[in-house]
Amino acid sequence: MGDDAADRPEIDELRRAAEWRRRLVDADPGDSVSAAAAGVLERLADHLQRNDHAALWTELRSIGNWLGESDAISDYADLAADYRTRIGVSAHPGDGADYLRELLAIARGLV
Repeated sequence: MGDDAADRPEIDELRRAAEWRRRLVDADPGDSVSAAAAGVLERLADHLQRNDHAALWTELRSIGNWLGESDAISDYADLAADYRTRIGVSAHPGDGADYLRELLAIARGLV
């Protein structure tokens, strides 16, 4: 996988989710759940930025292309966004590869 971030929008989505969590903390400094979740989301994005995981990215792109052709891509996007809101709260991927595997599981559920 190249270093082009356009090839990996999932990294940006993780960073946006972390920013959303930080805004929640700004609104409520006592929100320790969102503070912790923001850290988890950032670590996942950083891990994906630093590591290749080419096979997982390739598989995710392939399934994503199929979902796009079958008009199920919006359902996938909604489910993936829901998953990101649960990261650090009720979902705890160990690293970026685990995150990609969960996205793949979500996508496969729509196939």
